[in-house]
Amino acid sequence: MKQLCVLLILCVTALFTACSPGELDFSYRDLPPGDPTRGADLFTQSIDGKASCLQCHAVGTGQSAGPPFQAYAATASQCVKQQSAEEYTFYSILRPSKHIVQGYSNIMPSNYAKKLSRQEIADLIAYLLTL
Repeated sequence: MKQLCVLLILCVTALFTACSPGELDFSYRDLPPGDPTRGADLFTQSIDGKASCLQCHAVGTGQSAGPPFQAYAATASQCVKQQSAEEYTFYSILRPSKHIVQGYSNIMPSNYAKKLSRQEIADLIAYLLTL
């Protein structure tokens, strides 16, 4: 029985490790310049074939599944010490479990590094920093 429990724990650990996102092979500094107009368009489009950013994040105030983006640019640089607003936004999009906003659950997909091009990531960041 003890061996079965150990085997089960190893299998579950391997499953979670295989499903969790790994380290990124690029950083914010590797992105091209972003275009906020393209980012605004992307914000309203389905990214993963299921939902758009706008379906979970309100622009301004309002109830939403994810944190609203009222005055986002003004607060993003203050969220994590020694991290710029751009870097904070980069990780919030690509590794959302890294920075969970108090009062919200970790329900954002963590596969956007595979779903979005580097240009699209840069465009989304540029757009969000205009809010």
